[in-house]
Order: sequence, then structure tokens, then C-alpha cells
Amino acid sequence: MGENRTDYQRRRRRRIPIQYEQERRMRSQDDGYYRQKQMEQEMRMQEEQRRKLGARMQRNRQRQMEMRRRRRRNEILLCVVLALILVGAFGAAKLYASLQTWQGRAEQSDFVATADASSEVEDTILNVAVFGTDGDGFRTDVNMVASFNVTEKALHIISVPRDTRVTMTDEMISYLEQNNRTVPRANGVYGQCKLTEVHAYAGEGNRNAFSVAMLEEILGIKIDYYVKIDLDAFREIVDAVGGVEFNVEERLYYSDPEQGLYIDLYPGLQVLDGEKAEQLVRFREGYAQKDLKRIEVQQEFLKAFVEQVCSSQTILSHLDSLIRIGLEKTETNMPISTALQYAQYATQLDLTQMTMDTIPGEGGSYFDMDEEGTKELIAWRIYGEEPPQDVNMLTENTVSGQTTTNG
Repeated sequence: MGENRTDYQRRRRRRIPIQYEQERRMRSQDDGYYRQKQMEQEMRMQEEQRRKLGARMQRNRQRQMEMRRRRRRNEILLCVVLALILVGAFGAAKLYASLQTWQGRAEQSDFVATADASSEVEDTILNVAVFGTDGDGFRTDVNMVASFNVTEKALHIISVPRDTRVTMTDEMISYLEQNNRTVPRANGVYGQCKLTEVHAYAGEGNRNAFSVAMLEEILGIKIDYYVKIDLDAFREIVDAVGGVEFNVEERLYYSDPEQGLYIDLYPGLQVLDGEKAEQLVRFREGYAQKDLKRIEVQQEFLKAFVEQVCSSQTILSHLDSLIRIGLEKTETNMPISTALQYAQYATQLDLTQMTMDTIPGEGGSYFDMDEEGTKELIAWRIYGEEPPQDVNMLTENTVSGQTTTNG
């Protein structure tokens, strides 16, 4: 017989044994404990993952920041390099243009004088003709040869008076005739004139070549290069070094409105600026010996100038101005490489071995040189041979070892 509803309900209400109830509760508690542990472990794992992720993100951010800093540094460095390149290129272009202008300023002469082969001794000597021109540049008021002995580091300067009587060589006369130019004549001698006039008779494009050839002829030496400087450049060079301290021996006054020449100097030790220095070296009318005395004063001033300029401090402090004036205001056929090669000797000059001489002779309207005495002077000063037997012809000036040769 089947179970009725009442029996079923009774059976359902039957009490569960206590031990089973306790086991169930314990299992429930254990399940809760394990779930809690599992959740805590999961939370710790998630936290560890977040920490590792945060560390990676931090490292990534640091790397990105470092890369940005490096990029900025590289960009800054690149800008600096580009700026330096641009400045260097501009400076080099400007210097190159100046050098090209300097070298391009040298006259392109088609007159070539016959040259003797150089000797072994001459290979160690650099002879440079120095010309100082008047206002129009047609005549040479200053004619010097600066001879530098590379081995001895010694500088010798030989002055030739502007009024020296000269006779042009056959080559020079022939060139003038072929080019329909005037050939000078003085005292019935074809081709004769004053040294200062050679520059004018040569004509444009050949002035320096003729003057160099004339100096080579009368002095018997080989001249390597020439340097020509006008009065404007002279004034600027003196001003560039801050003036030159010089002792003016006597009152100098002269006025010539037609030439625009005004000289007014008082005696005494003083610093001459460019304008006053020009007055000093151009004065001659008040001297008894005229051009000879002027050359002596020019040599004394040049000596003072060289002593002041050839110090390392002066050269470095005025280097920019001297280079600018040298490039802009002077004319020379000396290559820039040669100029730089010899510039290094400027501070090595032995000023105690520096000499300044004027060729011997007698002056008047013309200065007539003593040819034999001039040969002996050249052999002694430039080529280092024994001094002349008649050494009395040299008047020793005790100032800084300078020697002035007078007739």
C-alpha cells in the first residue's frame, strides 16, 4: 500500500542527526575559508600584477623622457653645429673674398725683366721692395728693400732716396717704345730720370714691375716680392696699433695748400697718431740735407714702429685691425701662403740685429749714388760678407743699433 501525504510530511519533519548537522556546518565554514583565501590570493596576484605593470609603465615613461631629452640635446647640438658651420662658412667666404681681393689687387704686368738664377745664399733670404706712394699713386716717395734672413732671424732695411739718378735698362726703354709711351730724358741721357719718376713713366699695370726692376738694377740684388702702401693705409696702420711713441728732435712746420699738406709738430717725446706720423715722415723742406734727413727720420720712426708692433701682446691685441688694413689697403704680389709662412717670424725677430741703412752718395737736385759703396753695403748687410774696409763711410747712429749711411 502506498505512502500517503501525512506519512510523507512526517518523514520530512524528522530531525537530522546532530553529527551530520555539525559536519555540514564545518564543511560550509571550510568552504567559506577556502573561498576567502582564494579571493585574498587572487587580490594579491592582481596587486602584484598591477605593481609590475606600474613599474613597467614607469620604466617606459622614463625611457620615453630620456629619449625626448636625448632628442632635444641632439637637436640643440645640431643647431649649434649648423650655426658654427654657417658662421664658419660665412667667415671663410668673407676671408676668401678678402684674400681674393688682396691677391687680385696686385698689378698684372706684362713686363718681365731678365732675372739671374738665384744662388744658394739667396734661397735663405727674402727681399721685399717697399714702396710708399704719394697722393695720386704716380710717384714713389719711399723706396726701401726689406731683407729678411730666415736662418739668422735678422732684418736689414736699405733705403734708396727718391731723387736718386737712374737710367732705365734697355728692356724698360724698349717696352716703353713698343707701347708708345714716353721715354724719359735728362741731361742729354736717353732713359734717365729720378727713381721716384720710374713709377709714373711705367704707366698703369706696370708701375711696380718697373720700380722693382729699377731697384734690382741699381742694387744688384734679386727682389722676391713688392708691397705698396699709400698714405691712407699708413695712417690707419699707425692708428691700429694705438700710435707710436717717438721723440721729435726739432720743430717741424710746413704748409702747402696746393698739395693739401700741412705739417705742425713740436719737439719732444710723444705718441704720434696716424696723422702726425704722416706729417713726420713727409717733412723734408726744413732739413739741410732734404731727402737724406727725411730718410733718416723715416728709418728712426720705422725702427720705433717695429719695436712696438713686433711684440706678441701688440700683435694679438691689434691682429684683426692689422689683418683688415693689410688686406684692404695694401698692394702686393706676395701669395697669401707665403705671407702666412713669414708672419710667424714677426715675434722671433732679433731687433738687436735689425739694421737700417741708406745707400751712400751725394745729394742735390739729383742724388748720385756711390755705386762701389752701395755694392759693399749690400754685400755686408744682405749677404753677410765682411764689412767695407773704409768703414768710416758709415755713420753709426747709437739709437737701437741703427746705421744710417750718408755721403
